Amino acid sequence: MTDLRVPLAVDREGRLHSPANADKSREYFCPACQASVILKQGQVRIAHFAHKASEICTQETIVHQTAKLLVQKSVSEWKEGRSTAPVLQRKCQICGSIVSQPLPNKVEKAVMEYRLANGLIADIALLAGEELLAIVEIKVTHAVDNIKADRLAVPFIELDGQELIENPAVWKPLTDRFKPVTCKDCKSIYLKFQRKVREVAKSNGIDLPTNYYRYGLCRCWKCKREIIVFAWPKDGLHNNSAPKILPRPKNIQYRFSKTVGAKYWVNTCPFCQSIQGDFFLYCEPDGPFFGINIKEDTTTSFERDLIRIAVHAKQIGLL
Repeated sequence: MTDLRVPLAVDREGRLHSPANADKSREYFCPACQASVILKQGQVRIAHFAHKASEICTQETIVHQTAKLLVQKSVSEWKEGRSTAPVLQRKCQICGSIVSQPLPNKVEKAVMEYRLANGLIADIALLAGEELLAIVEIKVTHAVDNIKADRLAVPFIELDGQELIENPAVWKPLTDRFKPVTCKDCKSIYLKFQRKVREVAKSNGIDLPTNYYRYGLCRCWKCKREIIVFAWPKDGLHNNSAPKILPRPKNIQYRFSKTVGAKYWVNTCPFCQSIQGDFFLYCEPDGPFFGINIKEDTTTSFERDLIRIAVHAKQIGLL
């Protein structure tokens, strides 16, 4: 049977060792099955640990257990002041660029094989005292499926086991259910958008909402004035159901559209009262809500949608 390669072995105290810094006179063990491993060092092959294949240990379990130990070790050494915080390389929720984000200081420890209240066992739990903050799952062959993801019920990330072994200080989530992150460029565009929107809203005599109603910029097709228009969670264009949150912005009105041939809740120009049709607002590439699918009514989705609207406004030359 082919020997199993062990990337990192443990000593009798449970400390991890790499083949490069191991002492051939000492005894080391597999982190997955605790079998003795052999340190192989030669003139030709790169130094490595190995042990015979067995029914209770596989290459997958070795990588999985080693990665979990490395996550726990990287958090412990960071909290003890012996290293810096592990860095997560996450994707901006708007543009997809990589954002390097150190693990938050409120994380105090990492616990392996953590049992949740529903009986599920998480690979690693990140805790503040006894409070569960988040979960780290390790993928070797099988990813976290949708059933397990729903049952985890707390923020979690999934990391590649082999990548962790190669660089335990940098975490690159395969699945990311932490609080969404926004890059500096998108944040900068959003701040510029907010300054512009406040100016236009003042000229329109409109108060900007803080939830539910998303807002964007456009020019009235008829009078050419710069105006604020609104979008809100709904299913499909020309939805006849009334916006749920009161008071509604004054330029959202229930009007008859000759184009549609029916009445529906629609944006209007605060200056000339003309209808600003949904097709332009949502479906034209230069419309303020183009590509923005607004269905959720949560604080997170409200903030995310406004940043997306801001970035689109920049792309079509409104900022």
